[in-house]
Amino acid sequence: MKRTLTTLTCLLLAATASTAQAAVVNAANVGVFTTFQDTNTGRIWLDMNNFFNQTPDSMVASASAAGFTFATKSDVQALLSSLPLGSGDWATYKSIMGDAPNRELIWGAYDDGDSDPTLAGWAYAYDSGTDWSFNDSSTNMNSVPNGGGSDADMNIWAYQTGTISVPEPGSLALMGLGLAGLGALRRRKYA
Repeated sequence: MKRTLTTLTCLLLAATASTAQAAVVNAANVGVFTTFQDTNTGRIWLDMNNFFNQTPDSMVASASAAGFTFATKSDVQALLSSLPLGSGDWATYKSIMGDAPNRELIWGAYDDGDSDPTLAGWAYAYDSGTDWSFNDSSTNMNSVPNGGGSDADMNIWAYQTGTISVPEPGSLALMGLGLAGLGALRRRKYA
């Protein structure tokens, strides 16, 4: 019986550890927009394939109308710092966050906080990358040719505050131990 409880406890703790490491998961659509959730902060982010054929300033206007905030560089850094780029990670993020239609690239514009509101930075990673990259004041918010050309697949980093949908590991562990204890009591009763 002790061996069974120990095995159950180890399996439960291993399962909760992998849940705790999840950083992004698919989230419910917000109107016409597909989203993902950062499980570390609870923020709901627009997928990186919601907008094409629009300039970044029109993307920001559409996102704002739907209740999203155009992210700052520090917002994006907080998100991406929880997303390591090891072997196979990029493909996982692509399946959750979306990517560019023209190439293997996850990227979007962010508010870089400079004094020129027509300029923004961008953060990105290619499928072969090992780090997320940031470029400040790289994008003219009014003239990125999202209808064609090399920037035709850019999006924006935008979020809204949400609720975290992944239970805390401690809560899962306590629930699992409680269920294991109930199972042991039931087993002892009928033995």
